[in-house]
Amino acid sequence: MRMKYALAIMALLYVCFALKLRHVYAQDSKTPIFRDDFEYEVSRDAKNAEVTFRAHGWTDAKANNTYFRRGAGYLYTQYDPILKSRVLVMESLPTQAPAPEGWRYAQTDYWLKYGGGDKPLTTIPANVWFQFWTYATPESRFYRLKFLYPSRGSYPASRRDGRTDYMWLLGFQGSDHTGSEGPPGSRFLAFEAWHAERGDTPHDPSQRQRLFQNLAPRTPLLAGRWYQVKIHIDVSGEQGVYEAWVREKDEQWKKVAEWKGAVTRDFFWPIPAEERVGLRVLAMPTTVNAVDSKMYLDEFVMASSERDLP
Repeated sequence: MRMKYALAIMALLYVCFALKLRHVYAQDSKTPIFRDDFEYEVSRDAKNAEVTFRAHGWTDAKANNTYFRRGAGYLYTQYDPILKSRVLVMESLPTQAPAPEGWRYAQTDYWLKYGGGDKPLTTIPANVWFQFWTYATPESRFYRLKFLYPSRGSYPASRRDGRTDYMWLLGFQGSDHTGSEGPPGSRFLAFEAWHAERGDTPHDPSQRQRLFQNLAPRTPLLAGRWYQVKIHIDVSGEQGVYEAWVREKDEQWKKVAEWKGAVTRDFFWPIPAEERVGLRVLAMPTTVNAVDSKMYLDEFVMASSERDLP
């Protein structure tokens, strides 16, 4: 009898251990929402580049080398000797596009698109993480460009009744928040947060929603170098959050931006209750203004938690 009890207890302990081990493995598993390492071939001379991008998880693509045959930009992949892998090339040529009426400069209109206006609002979570490697060629120049452009509706986002469908935009620009430029070809992370209020801009309403690298204001990403970037955006609560980290290969992460509504000094980002939802579509890089550039991208990941990033 005692032997039966002992065996039963041992069996129970084994089951408990197995369940705990399974839980640990589940906790450790990385399951991002979307990931593309661009280890496939797309030619700059292609006429239907969208076909290959769609086969790798993107909804659609618009560029000079897709069925659109326009956009003032090219999307293709090539081998990179530094990373020793294939990478996405985003070749932006706004100087080859006509300037819109009333504008003093031209811009591109090309993109890779994930999701769509008919997709659920959970496609891009309200609390979302992004991670990617980025590189700008030495001859590139930057004015202002939109890089990650999401929308609750379709792309491009619409504005109506004081609301907008995009909630936030992540971009790059050639100067910091003071207007000071970095070395030629360098870029600063630039973020736009709908509903946000920076208290340090009382005389310039246009800047209240623009969030800069407040932890590293004079530290641009330099041309000719690969950087890994990690972004966290959370608009699921009463106050929004935007955080950004940057590092070069074999270095530690450095946090360059931290904007937490009602926590960061003189900063509020109130999110209306009905807008604390996710987004249906994400497009990149969309509009690149004024000057030509060539950016490479690799290991692009979108996840619902930092734990799910590689």
